[in-house]
Amino acid sequence: MMFLCFIVAFMLCVKIANAYTDEAIADQIVNLPGIDPIKDQVKFNQFSGYLNINSNTGKRIHYWMVEASEVDPATAPVVFWTNGGPGCSGLIGFMTEMGPFRPNADGTLSYNPSNWNRIANMVYLEQPSGTGFSYSDTKDDYKTNDDQSTIDNYVTIQEFFKRFPEKASNPLYTTSESYGGHFMPLIAQKILQENKSPTLGYSTRLNYKGFAVGNPFTNRDSEYPGMFYTYWGKQILPKTTWDKYLKECVNSPKRDLNLTNCEILRLEWAPR
Repeated sequence: MMFLCFIVAFMLCVKIANAYTDEAIADQIVNLPGIDPIKDQVKFNQFSGYLNINSNTGKRIHYWMVEASEVDPATAPVVFWTNGGPGCSGLIGFMTEMGPFRPNADGTLSYNPSNWNRIANMVYLEQPSGTGFSYSDTKDDYKTNDDQSTIDNYVTIQEFFKRFPEKASNPLYTTSESYGGHFMPLIAQKILQENKSPTLGYSTRLNYKGFAVGNPFTNRDSEYPGMFYTYWGKQILPKTTWDKYLKECVNSPKRDLNLTNCEILRLEWAPR
């Protein structure tokens, strides 16, 4: 039973919980330290646990789902979020960006009224294996690449819907930021390919609607110009740094193929 729900919604939460699989109910969050369910208006169910995406190696991906709060979660879109990196925890987005809570210095949590789960079932992932709470029983799983991560992400989504089959036909979106500029196009392509011609053993056709990615990283040649021009355009970059950027990274007669000077300059200037 989900104790974070409003007391007035107690019977409703019991009714909803009965529709879940046993595995989902085992993942249901029944208490979350630092949050007052009445004061902070927490009126949605939450689940957190592990999805075993490779039984042979024991590779597990940690997820945290918060159901939609202002629309019916039974029909609301399911939106998967992962941070960039690669190797940045999706809980960064959960706790500092569009998630339902904000951590406070005293260890308590505040409700974030601008959270995305107002209109969607948000699923936050920590991927690839080795990120955050995600882990594997096999050390080789900690060595990966974009191709393997794409497969793992697809399997993670399918395994999630096996645990929550009542949401398997809901509209599906995938979202990310930064290195998500690599993750999202690849997983979108994989979903469409598997929907058409399954190769990984899953018969469920995902109701995929699209993906979104913020400040996407696609390649280093566009990353640094985009970064510095944005900083300069918003007048948060010192002119001395801007002049140095133009000299060493734009107008240099010898191009720095590894962009080492640009990276050093960014690290020297970046606010701590």
